[in-house]
Amino acid sequence: MFSRFPQDRSAPRGGVEAVTLALVRAISRLDDLDLHVVTLERGRRQVEVARQDGATIHRLPGSRWPQMFDILAGPGRRRLKQYLRQLAPDVVHFHETYGLGIGELPMPCVFTIHGFDHANVRAEKGYLAWLRAPLWRRIQEWGLSRQRHIISITPYVKEYIRPLTQATIYDIDNPVDPACFAVEHREVPGRVFSAGWVTHRKNTLGLVMAFARVVRSGVDASLHVAGEQREPAYAEKVKETIGELGLTDHIVLLGRIGPDAIRKELGEASVFALPSRQENAPMAIAEAMAVGVPVISSNRCGMPYMVQEGETGFLVDPEDCGTLAARIRQMLTDKPLRAKMAGAARRVAESRFHSDSVARKTVEVYREIVSRSA
Repeated sequence: MFSRFPQDRSAPRGGVEAVTLALVRAISRLDDLDLHVVTLERGRRQVEVARQDGATIHRLPGSRWPQMFDILAGPGRRRLKQYLRQLAPDVVHFHETYGLGIGELPMPCVFTIHGFDHANVRAEKGYLAWLRAPLWRRIQEWGLSRQRHIISITPYVKEYIRPLTQATIYDIDNPVDPACFAVEHREVPGRVFSAGWVTHRKNTLGLVMAFARVVRSGVDASLHVAGEQREPAYAEKVKETIGELGLTDHIVLLGRIGPDAIRKELGEASVFALPSRQENAPMAIAEAMAVGVPVISSNRCGMPYMVQEGETGFLVDPEDCGTLAARIRQMLTDKPLRAKMAGAARRVAESRFHSDSVARKTVEVYREIVSRSA
């Protein structure tokens, strides 16, 4: 498996690391498998191999090249390709964008698509987004056309990639750590929780503006926001807005916190809110559902395939601050509705997102593509 793999397994950074860690641990619990995880780490000087979480972890020196170019012809790509040839596994499972440009390998490969970089760049409106977004789109389309096997984590991904590839597409959701299902849900009345980078794409400011309307309507509520402040200017705008709206006693910006702290927050939440502008299948939503917290998220991209409108939560237009506020207020003030949605959310999570189930489906794909290549 090639993916990001956290140095500190108690604190994975981002959804891909969390997915990889949960999947590695679950696959390692299965029989008759010898799992190796290969990762590239910028700043590393030499290869390090260690046994962790039931797998052999290979940490390779990364490249200083921008990833967009490194995956096509850079030293990281060459080092990875050479190392995989020497390792000679029966199958390679890519979870990272290097899978787009790795080229032909002598063993069968499958590629899980976690995100569309062109869409993320466009939604984040970062440096030279007008140039980087179309470049990423061309790279992704070229890379997808070269795949033979792809795992789609949501029908949103499948719908997008189907015209771009002749690959066999397998439908498998992202896994959730079993610890989420063991959390005792003792909600703090009026507590809204959100987890995700504090960025324009995650629409943190829109959530703050909607929450202000909830408080002004007379609801005794609090908002806890967990997430790294990846865009300093945007994060400063969020803080300024909280002060200007007189919400300093109602909103807590937790910063980046680890999985244990995330689960504690979910255990105390009445509602989980993530009104992102662009997402494929956010881990934060799956984790909230596993704990049994009803979700309010966007009606865009992959989120409608995770949240069932009116059953496990509500879907709103991320630019519609009024509707977002109304749905938060409705959820906080209607306890029977919350209880009904919480139970439904947990049942869906158990059937779709539990890591043991995801691991079994993933290994079935490995065995199928190995047998087809024999």
